[in-house]
Amino acid sequence: MANRSLYLYEVVDVVGQGQYDYMEHLWQDPVLRMPEMFGLQGSFYVCAAGGGRWPQVINIWDVGSRGWKGWASNVDRMNLKRRKAFYGEWWDKAAAWRSGGFDRLVGGVPGSPTTEEIAAAGIRGTLFLNEILSVRPGTQLEFLDAVCRERVPFMEEYGHRPTGLYEVTSNQHEVVMVWATDIPSQVRLRENRDTTRGLCDEGEADERLTAWDARSAGFVTGGDAHVMTPLPRTVYGPEDWEAASLDDWLGQAEAAGR
Repeated sequence: MANRSLYLYEVVDVVGQGQYDYMEHLWQDPVLRMPEMFGLQGSFYVCAAGGGRWPQVINIWDVGSRGWKGWASNVDRMNLKRRKAFYGEWWDKAAAWRSGGFDRLVGGVPGSPTTEEIAAAGIRGTLFLNEILSVRPGTQLEFLDAVCRERVPFMEEYGHRPTGLYEVTSNQHEVVMVWATDIPSQVRLRENRDTTRGLCDEGEADERLTAWDARSAGFVTGGDAHVMTPLPRTVYGPEDWEAASLDDWLGQAEAAGR
């Protein structure tokens, strides 16, 4: 059996509009020049129009191919050695854009793609669905197995490909799921779910959506889901930020007012 895929899932509290500078600053983190240490899989800022606390950035760091031994090397780097070797210019500069955060050490389950598999499959997204859920204690693996077998197939039909199906290793009740998608696919999913529930007629009824709601209710006790904007040039991010101007929207408003 291969080493378990481990990831550091960081929720970072950002100062003001510092998310853009902070995310780009991640490329300068000295850890990226250290073999078999953390590798940046993805970075995102929470899109406020989709719910969630803001301003926040979420980073996902791949612990590497050595599993728990690789995790130990990273902990050793950040433990007693950190004060003399790892406080420096990068950390000082990052402090201007962030005020704190919360980390989760997470582990991939069977069916969750590795960073290498994501790259090889060419999975990319311009919008990401991020779910942090609490389940009945001790049922994390059972729930994620059901996600892989029952939910992933229809989510992929809706243009949502899983990039991370994670058990949180520091407790017995949390899971994290991350999906690469785009705005039209997310809208279609939401419209069809509401139509199936009799709340609108904008989409098409799909009983699989409500059936999964009922199935997951047997596990899930709480949590949150929101959408995130990806940093370009990461493993599954877009090539660049999109060109736009405020005039794009002001012009539409003026045209509508005529």
